[in-house]
Amino acid sequence: MSDASGTGVRERAGGLPLAAVRAAVSGVALWCPDDAPEVTGVVAADLMSDVLVDARPGNVLVTGLVNVQVIRTAAIADLAAVVFARGKAVPADVVDLAQQMKVPVFASDESLFEAAGRLYALFGPGPAEPGARRQA
Repeated sequence: MSDASGTGVRERAGGLPLAAVRAAVSGVALWCPDDAPEVTGVVAADLMSDVLVDARPGNVLVTGLVNVQVIRTAAIADLAAVVFARGKAVPADVVDLAQQMKVPVFASDESLFEAAGRLYALFGPGPAEPGARRQA
């Protein structure tokens, strides 16, 4: 497992089904053709540049941003899904792009802190990988 505190990256060797991630954050599927794929970790961030640096393929992104750049970032980084936190309304163009780029998207009323905390608990604590970013 890894923990890069700057963006909240958590990983698990065995992975968990996307359905477990959705349930943990009380997520509502905005577009998700299949919730069985395995999620290998979580990245929680609002800066898409941090996501591109820290996320790994198969991670799920938890963010408070609700725009098309989030979907583009998730597609480029080959993420398993996006969870929009904070109960924000997700515009139709964001969901349309998610469908086009085949990125499952969920909405959660939980704060970014709460959603990330639930996923941290789901993936479990563990030692940081060597070289993982940490904030002092």
